[in-house]
Amino acid sequence: MKTGIVNRDLLGLACLLALATPAHAQAWPVATSLGSSMPEAASQRSVAGDAGVEAGGRMADEASQAVAMPEAAAADAPVIAGAIGDPPASADAMPSSEDDEQDGESAPDPFDIGGDDEAIGSSTRRFTFAHEVSRRVGSDGGIVNSRSSARAEYATFFRDSFYARLDAKLNAFWASDHRARGRSAQTEVVTSEAFFQYSRQGGSTSLKIGAQKLIWGESEGGAITDEVSPRNFSELFLIPLEESRLGQGMVVFDYFSRAGDWSVFYVPTPRFNEYPERGTEYHLDPFGDTAIVRDARGGPRDDEFGMRWRRTFGQSDISLMAARLTDNDHAYRVDGFAPTGEWLVSRLKQRLTMIGSTFSLTRGKTLVKGEVALKSSRAFNDAAFGIVERDVVDSAIGLSYSLGQNNMIGVEWVNSRILGWHPGIVGVPENVASLVANATFMFMHDKLSINWLTIYSEPYTSYQSSLRSAYKWDDNLSFGLDLHYVDAPDRRSGLRAYRDKDQVVLRVQYQF
Repeated sequence: MKTGIVNRDLLGLACLLALATPAHAQAWPVATSLGSSMPEAASQRSVAGDAGVEAGGRMADEASQAVAMPEAAAADAPVIAGAIGDPPASADAMPSSEDDEQDGESAPDPFDIGGDDEAIGSSTRRFTFAHEVSRRVGSDGGIVNSRSSARAEYATFFRDSFYARLDAKLNAFWASDHRARGRSAQTEVVTSEAFFQYSRQGGSTSLKIGAQKLIWGESEGGAITDEVSPRNFSELFLIPLEESRLGQGMVVFDYFSRAGDWSVFYVPTPRFNEYPERGTEYHLDPFGDTAIVRDARGGPRDDEFGMRWRRTFGQSDISLMAARLTDNDHAYRVDGFAPTGEWLVSRLKQRLTMIGSTFSLTRGKTLVKGEVALKSSRAFNDAAFGIVERDVVDSAIGLSYSLGQNNMIGVEWVNSRILGWHPGIVGVPENVASLVANATFMFMHDKLSINWLTIYSEPYTSYQSSLRSAYKWDDNLSFGLDLHYVDAPDRRSGLRAYRDKDQVVLRVQYQF
């Protein structure tokens, strides 16, 4: 678990502390200034995080395949010659490239344009080197990102029934990058996947053990049922959705039958969402160094488990799922004051139960998809600085239309409602709604991809817009240009503190 991070609950706590008595206000010099810029409800946080969709990356390809795949975020991608993905459930039934293109997670990536991976018998490997520079737009413009990365992907199928996959990335943040925090350079290694899978030849079951991502749901604008894998929000919505999901150790068992596909998972030690670290571009400290944050002792069990049933009908599908989870965000509670005058704040793990359903329906060039989830015992704060548990209903309904030639337009409505809300729940509105619009276009024989995405949220009005483009120079080299815009006219919006973070991003990538 990470310490010193700010999340939805901690910032919401700062908002309610801003409404405290004058004596409390004197002990907290930053409360008044931060109180008008606290984040919105959990669904708003999810929408903001999921808005980081990579044009010319996974999103661009999913757009072109929208009418051909019933679940855009399918997690069980097969491994095929020339692609790095997961193996089929039955080892003797290797899929064709057409099957792979209908899976949103393994379809060819217009930005990751490495061509065919180098095959070694039943193994595939791919290496990606990239450099990225971004700059703020406006009078206070300056370098935000200056970083390089090296990514290695390796997958191998062996002994007819076994499969292994590794996806690791080395990031180097140079001195001018905000993540370096004034140091000459900083590096990190991220291993998003490292697992083994056993699928008996000719069988109908699959067992996967190791670090992996489990993707549930249909929504592109919010984490409705996609609650298992935590996210990286350390750079808000600027991190592409595909990269924002964090791998964690788990066991996944799948059973495939004519009545539908069954999937059961178990996570012994779950990870939590990652938020901006102290000293970085997007960090906000609601306590202003006037609080001692400590992990609560004891508490509920950590492990997570759940099950999903999914049935496909042609190019449409329906699924039901249930899970017992540890909330991806910590809950925070003020316990009093230290002898030195600082706030004593406990950071707690919050258990919740999720029951949900998703569907997608394809008719011609039109794809209609939706999902709904009831999440029990979500944690909020009241005016007494304590924790209030309330059930939450999250939902989304979306429509995508294929324009042909890999072009697509789509719209989605995302909503989150707190059941039993009352004014004593501070800093969070009863209902948060967002309208998500996106479009993907391919030009120059699919060498140039352009993706546009905008999110409008209420009741605390905010706008987020991203325009991402990528150009394939050849089979190995590509260039990218992204523009990001944020506006939050409502002072209560959680994005208001970031309204001066508009950016332009340049990227170069070489893959082989």
